[in-house]
Amino acid sequence: MKTMKIKGFAAAVLALGLAVGCDQEFAGVAPKAAQKTQAQAADAGSSTIGETVDVSSDAVVESGAPGSTSAKSGAAKTGGASVNFQASVSVTVNLDAQNGSGQDLYPNASGTFSVAATGTLGGNASSGQITYAVHVVWLTDGVFVDPACGATATVASGSVLDYSLLVQWSVTDDLNWSIQATADVTGTADATVSAGGQTWTVNGSVAHHASAVFSCTAGTYSLSFGVTDHRTLAISNGSESHTVVITATALDHIVIEIDGVAFGPYTLAQVLWWFGFNCNG
Repeated sequence: MKTMKIKGFAAAVLALGLAVGCDQEFAGVAPKAAQKTQAQAADAGSSTIGETVDVSSDAVVESGAPGSTSAKSGAAKTGGASVNFQASVSVTVNLDAQNGSGQDLYPNASGTFSVAATGTLGGNASSGQITYAVHVVWLTDGVFVDPACGATATVASGSVLDYSLLVQWSVTDDLNWSIQATADVTGTADATVSAGGQTWTVNGSVAHHASAVFSCTAGTYSLSFGVTDHRTLAISNGSESHTVVITATALDHIVIEIDGVAFGPYTLAQVLWWFGFNCNG
């Protein structure tokens, strides 16, 4: 697992992109302008699943261990963690909310969704685990913007997402604890995307596995994040249709296939450089 202070793929790409130069090597030929737009549309529409899973999983973890994910969201972090996970969790997430410093918690997203999670609790406050069946329902339209290329993806109000979330914890004391959240989803992307001056419909299958570890050792907070992802997508702007396959076997091993032409494998920074978008997963 790669260790970073990140919020999903997007923040990692922004950091890594600073190191990309004009002599950056890549596998295969450079994509054409039209292919870049097609990839941007496909990623924007399908990454809504990974981003929703990321935020909703954090909300579930926060419900049982308040403050444990705070550094990830930009809020003031605390060393202590009071663990009290419940077999049933019900929360509402507002992507326009602010943290304690008055900053937008999710600057590239807006909308509201409900999260209902149920599972069987095992262990106690010191050590244990629970596997939640998570059910997400969009209460408003959800809008996600890729800050690199400006592609905007909209998920319709009433859309649902179901996935599995395993939460494991180990607490020695307030200054030494660890919480791991592992999410697995096999879902269907269904979004409307504005990219390259065109409006695209994006539909297809998404298999997403993400694991985050929030921990504190001797009062020092740390976060690690790993993901694998496979998306097979049909995109159309009304006059042309394309098939885009995005496969990430690791954070920095990404292959983008457009109508049977494969590009990569790329690092996150290379995707940003050659395709001009943040690979959000």
